[in-house]
Parts: sequence; C-alpha cells; structure tokens
Amino acid sequence: MSAGDWALIVLAVFWAVLVVFLAIVSVSLFRVLDTTRGLLDGVRTETVPLLSQVRETVSLTNRELDRVDQILVSAGSITRKVERLTTLVGQALEAPLIKAITASAGAAAALRRFRGETDGGPSRQGR
Repeated sequence: MSAGDWALIVLAVFWAVLVVFLAIVSVSLFRVLDTTRGLLDGVRTETVPLLSQVRETVSLTNRELDRVDQILVSAGSITRKVERLTTLVGQALEAPLIKAITASAGAAAALRRFRGETDGGPSRQGR
C-alpha cells in the first residue's frame, strides 16, 4: 500500500465519522424540533379558547361600560335639574320668607310697644 492509499483510507474514515456525527446531531435536532412543535401545539390549543374567552369578556366589559356611561350621563342630568330646581325654589321662597320674617319681627316690636315693654324687659311705668 502506498501513501496515497493510506490517505484515502484516512479520508474515508474521517468522512464516515463526520457522517455519523452529523447523523447524531440531526437526530437530536429532530427531537428538539419535534418537542418544540408539540409545545407550540399545546400552547395553541390552550390559548385559542382563552383568547375567545378574553374577547367575550372584553365585549361584555365594553357593554357594561356603555351602561355605566349612560348612568353617569343620567345622573349628571338629574343633578343639573335638581340644582336648577333648588335655585328656583330658593328664589321663589327667599323674598317672601324675608318679608314674613321682617313683618313678624315688626309685629312683635309693635306688640311690645303697645304693651309698653322695652327691649330690656317689662316697663315700670304701669306699676
């Protein structure tokens, strides 16, 4: 055997070892990819129904928020109406109430004078 034959044998052994090594790496890579695919399938089967439920929940929440918004608008309208009514009642009763209080105070003062009383108590002229 010549040196060229030995070189070819070494080269053939090297290629055989390289092919075996690449085959082992390929099998390991295939197992990793298969496991990853299984994991992704599991995630997909879990998340699709979950996303559907989230979509329903968001839709229901939006409807409830619309209702709350309508309630707040109604409450604001009621508050403005009550405020206007309070102002109107205050304006309608304020002047007559002041007049009635003033008249009753004047009548009480006149009654005291008519009886002969002063602010300090009963008068001593009648005794």
